[in-house]
Amino acid sequence: MSYEATPRIIGQRDAFFNALFDIFKADSNCILITADNGAPSLDQFVEQTPRQFIQVGIAEQNMIGMASGLAQEGKRVWTYCIAPFATSHVHEFVKLDVCASKLPITILGVGAGYAYAEMGPSHHTADDISIMRTCCGLEIYSPADSVCGAALAKLSYERLTPKYIRFDRAGIPNIYKADEYDFKPLTFLYPNWRKSECDAWIVSSGIMTHTALKVSEFFLKEKLEFGVVDVARVWPFDKDEFLAHVGQKNIITLEEHFLSGGLGSIVSEVLHDADNLNSLLRVGIPDVYHFEPWGRDEAHKKYGLTVDGVVKRIKDYLGEDWQ
Repeated sequence: MSYEATPRIIGQRDAFFNALFDIFKADSNCILITADNGAPSLDQFVEQTPRQFIQVGIAEQNMIGMASGLAQEGKRVWTYCIAPFATSHVHEFVKLDVCASKLPITILGVGAGYAYAEMGPSHHTADDISIMRTCCGLEIYSPADSVCGAALAKLSYERLTPKYIRFDRAGIPNIYKADEYDFKPLTFLYPNWRKSECDAWIVSSGIMTHTALKVSEFFLKEKLEFGVVDVARVWPFDKDEFLAHVGQKNIITLEEHFLSGGLGSIVSEVLHDADNLNSLLRVGIPDVYHFEPWGRDEAHKKYGLTVDGVVKRIKDYLGEDWQ
């Protein structure tokens, strides 16, 4: 595989907001509520659609309650804040106000995984998937680049369902080309960008899809073809499409999330329920809180989420089978 991602032009969050702004200009029934967070891409809402923008300050629970009331009155509502405050801090409000009422509210959180690594467990988002998929009917999206991020704006407007979108904070490159991209819950990326019989599959989402592609590139030099499954919609997981593609091959899940309840757990459940006997290796964050004042790269090294760390885990797990 030649993984030469195009240079990043704009972040996931800003790509989403720019696309959403076009929707807001066309539909005055749309409302965006943010809790203390700002962004250059939000200025256009404040300046050009001020009656559709609400800043509640440091009041995330009130934000969800307000969004629910507006949605009950027929408004289309999006909420935005840092990801841990959009998930664990407001979980009961999302569960009862949004999901129990099946309201078409889109919850936006920035800072997936260790995007705010240096700020400690209060700002880490290593448990949001496990928390949010317990809210019945809530869809969870995790874009791998800005092209997917922008596409989710239209999807969030058209789908009348509760949704949570987890954006990365980092400036990561694009994998997809905007003029060729058509959103799919799962995208199967093959070695050498061609469809072929893979020796194994790496299942990942968000920023870890970039790591997965580089791991696949490493193994291609070893004459092994590791396909990558980019999971843009984490929940509900597209199990039928997944099982139709992976066959009986070895599967590795890769996530910047606690191993409890995240993508690896979801894939494990899918395989078990289908009586699929695939060998499964789950690579992710151990169930411990991270207090060291390090950046994201250092946290990835500690927990084996770098390319070298993942390659070693795979080799150790598969043993002679990988050679």
